[in-house]
Amino acid sequence: MPTIELKVSEGVYNLWQAFLKTPPARKLIEERLLGDWAAQAFMAQAGRFLKEGLPDLEQDADPAKEREKEAAAARKNLTKMQKRVLPMFNENENQTLAEISRLLGLDRNQAENLLQEWLEIEFLGRGPMRDGEQTYVLTRKWMERNLSANRPSLNAPRNASLLDSYRPPTR
Repeated sequence: MPTIELKVSEGVYNLWQAFLKTPPARKLIEERLLGDWAAQAFMAQAGRFLKEGLPDLEQDADPAKEREKEAAAARKNLTKMQKRVLPMFNENENQTLAEISRLLGLDRNQAENLLQEWLEIEFLGRGPMRDGEQTYVLTRKWMERNLSANRPSLNAPRNASLLDSYRPPTR
């Protein structure tokens, strides 16, 4: 098998050595594909590298972990009531005022005020009508954060398709 020798900086060499210890790298080595994949990936991106320069490997190391950290920090900043409501959306994407007020033990006026606050801070959005009553949905950002917290193994939140097609009425 032909060999390609490359001269790289100490930092890139250290990152490469760390990468070689990861499960994906081990799998590629076992299948005897690592060299081919690395060379083909470089060749496919060579034009971009010439135009933009060397990629910042520290920054690009793992965007999924960065999103996960950001989501965890955001969930920690939720109020107790928001934390109590969040699991409701795992079972049903659309929740009514009555359902939310029942869960929180609030009367209708208190729940309306709370929902108005949550709409303003974009924790919830207006959903479609159900049986003549307005429903509420998690905003795209919170749906992704909630799903990544409950399904970390998926590492990719489902699409918030409901929010794509639904446009709230303008006042």
